[in-house]
Amino acid sequence: MTPFLVALAIAATPPAADVGARLRDSGAAAQALQGPLDGTWTLSNRRRGTLLVFQITDPAGGGPLEAAWREPGAGGAAGLVEAITRRNDRLSISFNRSDGAGPVGLMLKRSGAGVWSGDLVEGGHVSLVTLRRRPWRAL
Repeated sequence: MTPFLVALAIAATPPAADVGARLRDSGAAAQALQGPLDGTWTLSNRRRGTLLVFQITDPAGGGPLEAAWREPGAGGAAGLVEAITRRNDRLSISFNRSDGAGPVGLMLKRSGAGVWSGDLVEGGHVSLVTLRRRPWRAL
């Protein structure tokens, strides 16, 4: 290979730090085109830690919200959210677990940037929970 081609190949390959920065910038730009709830969210409580992970789609321009849920860890149950609605600083989510245990409901109120707090109602039991946005990370 001629020295010119070697120099060209080296110059065409950005350093790994540049690629990571570009991926982060691209992710942030894509997120800016979505609504404020778009992304991955973790539901937790103080006693049991992470309970569920939600993937929410919040289209720009105020289209209907859509979501899916899964239990943390490999092989955990997963499913679609039946209803998710946002009204001002209130968010409600309802779905059924795949084990047929009955409906699950969340009634949350915004408590900060990327944080919602409230009640998880499942099987007649009410638990205090927090829903937090997971930061976007490049692979």
